Amino acid sequence: MRKINVGEIKPGMILAERIVSPKGQVLAEPGTPVTAQQLLHVTYYGLEQLEVQDEQDAIKQYDFEAPDEFIGETQSWRIVNSEEFQEFKRAYNKCSDKLEAIVDDFVNHQTPLKDEELIEDLHVVFKKHATGLGIMAMMLNIQEIDTSTYKHSVNVAIISRVLAGWLGIKDEKELDVVTMCGLYHDIGKALIPQSILTKPGALNAEEYGRMAEHPILGYNMLDGVPIDRRIKLAVLQHHERNDGSGYPYGLTKDFIGRYSKLIAITDVYDAMTADRCYRAGICPFEVIAQFQREDRAKYDQGILQVFLKNIAQSYIGTGVLLSDNSRGIITMVEDKALSSPLVKLDDGSFIDLQERTDLFIRACI
Repeated sequence: MRKINVGEIKPGMILAERIVSPKGQVLAEPGTPVTAQQLLHVTYYGLEQLEVQDEQDAIKQYDFEAPDEFIGETQSWRIVNSEEFQEFKRAYNKCSDKLEAIVDDFVNHQTPLKDEELIEDLHVVFKKHATGLGIMAMMLNIQEIDTSTYKHSVNVAIISRVLAGWLGIKDEKELDVVTMCGLYHDIGKALIPQSILTKPGALNAEEYGRMAEHPILGYNMLDGVPIDRRIKLAVLQHHERNDGSGYPYGLTKDFIGRYSKLIAITDVYDAMTADRCYRAGICPFEVIAQFQREDRAKYDQGILQVFLKNIAQSYIGTGVLLSDNSRGIITMVEDKALSSPLVKLDDGSFIDLQERTDLFIRACI
C-alpha cells in the first residue's frame, strides 16, 4: 500500500482505503478499482492523496457489465433487436470487411486504394441511419469483443464524421476528408505483427516500440498516394498531443494538423469504449470523466469540449445502470458536469449525480 497524489492516480488502480466525502458519503470502498468519475468527485472535495494497493493494472481491471437481472428489454436490448440496427450492422460489417480487403491488396499487391468505394459505403450508413435510432446510439451497441484494426478504423471514421458535423463542417467533400482520416489513421498497423496487435495484456518495451512505429509506417505507405495531405498527416500525427507528450515526434499544437487533432480524440474515445478480449468497454460517461481529468493542454479544447458536450447530450433518454445497481434514464446533462447527469430512476424519483457523489454511472443499458 502507498499514498499517492490524486493527480497521479489512474482509473483502475485498486483502492486500499475507504473514500468518504466531507458530508459522510462513501465514495468508494477499499479493494475496488477507482473510476474517473470518482476521481472527479475527489477533486471537487479537495482531497489531495489516496491510499492504493501496489497493483497498478489500470483500466483493464474494470468489470462494469450489468448483472443478469438487468438483461431484458432495456433500451440497448431494443436497439440491438431492431431491424434498423440489423441493417446498420450489415452495412458496418460490409465497410470494415471491404477496408480490410482494400488495405491488404494495397500492402501486399500494390493495388491502388479504392477510396470512392469506402466513402460510398459510409454514405449509405449515414443516409439511412442519420435519423431514427441515431448513429451514436447504434455505435454504442455495435461493439463486440474484437481487436480488429479495421473495425476500430471504421468506428473512428464514423465518430469523426459525426464530430465534424458538430463542429459545423457541412461541406460534403470536407466531411469525406475527415472520414478518410479515420479510415486510414491506423493503416500502418498492417505492417505490425499480429502477435503484438492482439496481445491480451500489456506490451513489453520492445513490443511497445514496434507498435509506436505505426504512424510513421502508415505515412510512408501513403507517401506517393494521390490523396489529400491532411489524411496523410492524420495517419502520422494522430498520437501527437498539443503539449508535446505524444509520439512519434513529440510535436506541439502549432505543428499538428486540425484533423489530426480531431482524430486523436475520436481514436482514444473508441479505444476506451470498445470491448476488447482482455477487458469490457468503458461506458461513455466514464470516458468523458477521464477526458475531463486530462491536462487541458493535451488536446485541442475547441474540438474536445464540443465532442464531450454532444456525446453527453446524445445519451439523454438512454437507460443507465448506477454503481448501486439501481437503474434509470438520463433526463438532463449540464455543461459544467457532463459526467454527472440527472437520472430518473425506475421508481419515478430523480438523482442528481452532481450532488450524489457517492454514485456514478456503471453502464449504459
